[in-house]
Amino acid sequence: MSFSGRYLSAALLVFFGLTVSLFAQSTTKQTSKVPRSTVSGRVTIKDKGAAGVTVGIHKSEDYSRLESFLRATTDQDGFYRITNVATGSYDAFFSVPGFVNADPNAAWAQSVIVGEDENVEGINFALVRGGVITGRVIDADGRPVIEQQVNLYRAEALEQQGPQQRFFSSATAETDDRGIYRMFGLHAGRYKVSAGRSNDGNSGNAPAIRASYKQVFHPDVTDHAKATIIEVSEGSEANNVDITLGRPVQTFAVSGRVIDEKGLPVPNMRFGFQRTSGQRIEFVNVPAVSNASGEFVVEGLIPGKYGVFLYPNQNVEVRAETLSFDVVDQDVSNLTVRLTKGASLTGVIVMESEDKAAPEKLSQFQLRAYVMGRSGGGMGNSTMSAIAPDGSFRLAGLPGGTVEMQLGSRIGPFQPKGFSITRIERDGVAAPPRGLEIKDGEQVTGLRVVVSHGNGTIRGVVKVENGSLQQGNRIFVRLTKLGEHTGLQPPPLDARGHFLIEGLPPGGYEILAQIIDRGGTQRVRPVRREVNVQNGVVTDVVITLDVGTTSQPE
Repeated sequence: MSFSGRYLSAALLVFFGLTVSLFAQSTTKQTSKVPRSTVSGRVTIKDKGAAGVTVGIHKSEDYSRLESFLRATTDQDGFYRITNVATGSYDAFFSVPGFVNADPNAAWAQSVIVGEDENVEGINFALVRGGVITGRVIDADGRPVIEQQVNLYRAEALEQQGPQQRFFSSATAETDDRGIYRMFGLHAGRYKVSAGRSNDGNSGNAPAIRASYKQVFHPDVTDHAKATIIEVSEGSEANNVDITLGRPVQTFAVSGRVIDEKGLPVPNMRFGFQRTSGQRIEFVNVPAVSNASGEFVVEGLIPGKYGVFLYPNQNVEVRAETLSFDVVDQDVSNLTVRLTKGASLTGVIVMESEDKAAPEKLSQFQLRAYVMGRSGGGMGNSTMSAIAPDGSFRLAGLPGGTVEMQLGSRIGPFQPKGFSITRIERDGVAAPPRGLEIKDGEQVTGLRVVVSHGNGTIRGVVKVENGSLQQGNRIFVRLTKLGEHTGLQPPPLDARGHFLIEGLPPGGYEILAQIIDRGGTQRVRPVRREVNVQNGVVTDVVITLDVGTTSQPE
């Protein structure tokens, strides 16, 4: 029952694979010692060493820990070496304002897998000066529009956009007091530039304070298909990419009261609005707060259909009843946001682990719950709870539906390594894998959330035989615990084909290896292999992809 597995399931449907041979599985005991590994390479600009460039690495999926960041500076010939690196999976990146990877398809960071006492060499970065796009944004009267967000889009992304597909900008900038914006460090390519917000919310959340403008693409068209394409090349500068916005979109105010089930006012309640456009939801990023009389006023809403949600974790047991309203051509008043007692989940977390220190770590985490498939969506369907020293928890203010739970960090959206929810027991019976069913207002007590902990590791390397990867293709490795429906976070592969999966509870796992192309078409049968993981043991796996052999699809 993990959020990540649900979101990953769609992406895992789009691959292309070749015959795979998996072999050479071995195990070694993990040890704890002073880190002595190194990561080194060279940074070049136009094939010449770049001096004074900062290169850093940090633990993958561990941005919250500052101690996982290590860095070095290149010498006069562009070489760098990062020392005292512990075993693990890292992202390596460079910091040179205005410069980009020479390969426009390269990721912003390189994956690096570091073994014990290993000197990882050849983590190189070839850079070129990025392009620049600059221009001015004015309103219908020719006056500069100040502090206006400007969005940059890849032209091909807009051309491939479907009717219900949301597209995101590649970069953003803000206009200054003259209405001038400047975007630099851009990869070579074809771009379109816009300012303002679209009717379907594609240009971001509503500011709800400043004037809102309808989205306009350079120079002055509302249809992105008619927008002028800006060609960016290495070190180029496209000037006078100006945008003329229309007159501000008229906005309206919404006011009303927040009351409880008895009709009494509820003060100091924070809630927000979400605007629905087709299948998408756009959040208005200024919250409403009820005063001592339960009254509220929110200004700056553009026409559309809206819903209301409570912000989670306000130490309340209530939820907002479903409420929708339309903003058309005038202010909306006398709205009633009625709060009703929400469903609650109370219980205790039980550890299944041989590590006696593992239960003490639980108080560093929090338990999150999310109700799936609830109409209206939004943040009102989730809540979280601290975990007491005795493992107890209370999740309150939920609507009825199917609940999924997940352990999380208190300081960010990171699932703690090595900990996972094995099952949820209600009245001694395990809930189905799809989640726990609760009714509106139901008070569920006595839950047992069984959590497993492990420190097993799978360390692998992928080799390619009888050919090489075609441009645009990449290798994909997926790990699934036997008996579970969702996969774990796919591990990144570094340039050498190495991957590392740490913090695994003991048990049987299945490795799937494939080659996927940019088009995402799966044409051949994937190959799977079972691996047994033990606590405190590193399991080595060598994976060979034979690109000269194909098979029929399943």
